[in-house]
Amino acid sequence: MPRSIAWREIDSIARAQLSLLNQLGDMMRLTPDDRRRALNLNDREWHDWTDFLTRQSALPSRPTLPDMLQRVAHVAFNLCLVAEIGTGIDVRG
Repeated sequence: MPRSIAWREIDSIARAQLSLLNQLGDMMRLTPDDRRRALNLNDREWHDWTDFLTRQSALPSRPTLPDMLQRVAHVAFNLCLVAEIGTGIDVRG
């Protein structure tokens, strides 16, 4: 697979995971600052990742993509648990 195609796929996966987290955050009424803190990002990192998602900017270098995807998965899992336990909402579809 040519490198440019691989990077487009990586970007697409990262954007999809961040979008899913934003959807869960919207369901749970989390503010952007709540989401930033849940992902353990500083203001600059949060800004860079938000730009990546909303403005189609380049993939941020910090935190690294594997680290960021682990953070997103961890926060998304916890939000799903809170949603199911606290509200009875089944967020699995």
